Amino acid sequence: MATTVEINRIPKIQHGDLMIDPQCYIVNLKGERIRLFPKEFDVLYLLVQYPHWVLSAKQIYEAIWETESEDYGHIISNIIYQLRKKLGKPEMIQTVVERGYKFIG
Repeated sequence: MATTVEINRIPKIQHGDLMIDPQCYIVNLKGERIRLFPKEFDVLYLLVQYPHWVLSAKQIYEAIWETESEDYGHIISNIIYQLRKKLGKPEMIQTVVERGYKFIG
């Protein structure tokens, strides 16, 4: 006898022209697919869940990696740089000097 497994759908997030489907790991901007590495996707998804909230590099790192590191600032700044470049809209993710990053959308 086969057992059934319940699968819950994680809702898509839409912010203007940006659509993120966390179930399928898909990011579309203006209907065009943006290819992201897994950690880039995770950082973007985290920021988009808390629009306009300032999240520190340490908060972002620990939420995604679930561990501590001394080099988290460099790692997160590189990922933010790549996200801005791939999205082609650097204003979507703002830097708050000496505080962290926030998603504006």
